[in-house]
Amino acid sequence: MPILFRYITKEILKSFAIVMAVVIILYVAIDFFEKIDNFMEAGVPVSRMAVFLFFRIPFIVVQTTPLAVLLSSLVTFTLMNRRNEIIALRSSGIGRFELFRPAAVTGAGLCVILFLFSEGVVPEATSRANFIWLQQVRQKISSVDKRDDVWLKDGRLILHVRRYRPMEMKAYDLTINYMTDGFRVGRRIDAAMGLYSGGQWTLRNVMDQRFDNAGNLVSTVFKKSMSLSIDLAPGDLLMAGKSAAEMGLAELMDTIREIEAEGDPADNYRVDLYAKFAYPFLCLLMVMLGACIGGTGRIRGGGGVTANIAYGMGLSFVYWTVNSFCISLGYRGVMPPFIAAWAANIILACLTCAFFASARN
Repeated sequence: MPILFRYITKEILKSFAIVMAVVIILYVAIDFFEKIDNFMEAGVPVSRMAVFLFFRIPFIVVQTTPLAVLLSSLVTFTLMNRRNEIIALRSSGIGRFELFRPAAVTGAGLCVILFLFSEGVVPEATSRANFIWLQQVRQKISSVDKRDDVWLKDGRLILHVRRYRPMEMKAYDLTINYMTDGFRVGRRIDAAMGLYSGGQWTLRNVMDQRFDNAGNLVSTVFKKSMSLSIDLAPGDLLMAGKSAAEMGLAELMDTIREIEAEGDPADNYRVDLYAKFAYPFLCLLMVMLGACIGGTGRIRGGGGVTANIAYGMGLSFVYWTVNSFCISLGYRGVMPPFIAAWAANIILACLTCAFFASARN
């Protein structure tokens, strides 16, 4: 392996390790101070919170890796440029392609590692973290199959939701059972749809049944709409239901097949499926973007490393905004799932190619 290749790769990975350590510490600290009151109010010991935060780390790593890759590449090449190392290498006949090749190989390797980590570690860790938060802190007993068919128990209330759409805050095919002291059904509410708004649920096409202490039906009332205040927020359903982050590729594809076999659209799951491939690829784009910005030395504004990092952070913010917008359009069926998952990556790839072409001049 050439000395230059080893040197650049080592510098990128060293910066990457430092950035990741700082980001994880900050993320965990913020999470700790945000949730410590909830754990204390629920009487959950600090040791369980430590376990909760530990299981949150894999998800944090996946979410912050592309940004850490961008920053590490920016710092490495900006410092090389500031120390005139790039000028010296160029004077020695080293071309831009050879200079950026270690960054590309490192980014490709991180793509593979991030994909395998997302598939092998994150689903189980996220499930355990959600279990602690929902059942031990929020004290809502839940059960869910591999789709979003959710059962939740909160005191004497037992709720069943056949399908939940988090982007629209809508639940479909709801059944709400109110249990009596003898654990019999005292009241049962069935609704075709529930919409969360203003801190309460609005149910549509409702059948409200009441039972006596012996379990005999006393009355049945049909309503087109009714408002219901229950201690159930959309976040509870989202954490109780199995998200794409908690599913591997095989389980996610099985879920799509089952939903479409029933004649229902599965656009949101297809977006998540394609995003599982698009997101790790972001590491390659980010490392090359950082190399091009830091290596050209054109965006310095007198600030050197600080100015380049600020510029890179600005571009990453624009990327996340565009990506979130496209993903939401995919969830709503406005944009094809594949395009929704890859659109922001395609735009960023074009921008990176433009920077690379400019760096060659």
